[in-house]
Amino acid sequence: MRGRLIVLDGDVRLSGGSSQNGRVEVLHDGRWGSICLDGWDFNDALVVCKQLGFPWLNRDDWNYDGGNLTELVWLSNVQCKGSETRLDECANDGWKEHQCAETRRAAAVACMDQEEFKGQQFYITLGDGNGPTVFENDGRVMLWYSKDLIIGPRVYLVCDQGWDLADANVICRQDGHYSAKRALTDSYFGNHRPLRSQEIAYLATDFACIGNESKLIECPANFWFQDNCTANHQAGVLCNRIKEPEDFQLRLLGGSNAREGRVEFHVNGTWGSLCLKKDYTFFDEESDVICRQLGLGYGLEAPQDDRFGRGSGPVVFPSSVLCSGSESSFAQCYMRDEPDQECLHLEGSSEASVICSGPIPEDRSPVSFQRRQKDGLLQIHHDGLWGAVCANGWTDANSKVVCRELGLGAPKSFSTTQYSWRSGPVFLGDVSCTGDEATLDQCNLGRWSGNNCTQSTLLGLTCSASAVVTAAVPSILVFASLAVFLH
Repeated sequence: MRGRLIVLDGDVRLSGGSSQNGRVEVLHDGRWGSICLDGWDFNDALVVCKQLGFPWLNRDDWNYDGGNLTELVWLSNVQCKGSETRLDECANDGWKEHQCAETRRAAAVACMDQEEFKGQQFYITLGDGNGPTVFENDGRVMLWYSKDLIIGPRVYLVCDQGWDLADANVICRQDGHYSAKRALTDSYFGNHRPLRSQEIAYLATDFACIGNESKLIECPANFWFQDNCTANHQAGVLCNRIKEPEDFQLRLLGGSNAREGRVEFHVNGTWGSLCLKKDYTFFDEESDVICRQLGLGYGLEAPQDDRFGRGSGPVVFPSSVLCSGSESSFAQCYMRDEPDQECLHLEGSSEASVICSGPIPEDRSPVSFQRRQKDGLLQIHHDGLWGAVCANGWTDANSKVVCRELGLGAPKSFSTTQYSWRSGPVFLGDVSCTGDEATLDQCNLGRWSGNNCTQSTLLGLTCSASAVVTAAVPSILVFASLAVFLH
């Protein structure tokens, strides 16, 4: 005896098409009826497809005309958020309380099966993070839909409402990283400034990922493909590039105090050091990561003269190392994948060394210029990272305090920066100083993030008086990880 399919009130089916597409009908009081097309949108269609067991829907055809309404019309003005599991969980005008004044047409959907869904690609970049995109590990979440690459450059951002570490884990893995270190909110990296021809939309809000999904669109969420999000609430992430060796440690040796010395690392039961060629030195970002991991603040200098001596253990011979500056551990930084075995024998080579600022008091947020120069883009240290300062509301009194804190003369000028920013967090906005403060962090700083700032409204400042200028080191692209050399 063949079993009968049990249907319940609130169940949906597709009619007049195929198993994947057709007019939407809903069961109520034991009778099937159609749904008015008026007000029907992507979120409504997505709920129907998921209720039917499909993972996604055809984004280009979700709102196609389902033809004339059936004699019985159950619903109109359906208002799903997108995360509901059944259509009857969505707000609507009420059963049989419909007008259908605009179209007199029926709602329909075109759902995707699993094979089609696998081909749906959202390409990810982490915008305005600390690294060039070839090895980015932090930044604002930005996605491009594969089909949009053909019809136009439209970028999708993510609203940060409900954004958490499980959601960030999905994004980081989808972007090729091991895991997420932090989920960032309040436009931590500043607001996205679109290109002239670029359209912006928001992929969704209120993501509720478990954390093991392979891509973000597998996660439940609300309000898909909206044009707006609450101001200054774009989501960001900080990713771990690799699974870190469990016994990885750092230490500084050979210095006159605990905050300076030759850099040595421990892995697989052995301590070793790092050899750098004459034409390569640590950026500020590398020394910052090392000092932060050791609880010694940030990097002041990376000497290349072997003043702290050479180690007696194994030596790693990379031709270059690069950190973004946001890594929680030096093991997460990149290293060129061809070690130079001749490094220690070359003239001018040295073992990597750093001089750190020392621990930063909890009530301090020191400032500096990018690349530790005497003018340029202003940075402030907060949340363990250096971030650019937003120029919104900046005053001459603020500039006076900054120049004083840096031991320089009176300010000459300030403006929205024309300097190249290595990218990363954007802090502050509407800072208010009297001009008498000794340091900027004694002023009224307002909010640290969410200040309606973009990469085009960052603060550039020039102070009078001379200072030693350290030339910026050109970027060197690297393609591997320190872990490659630690086995």
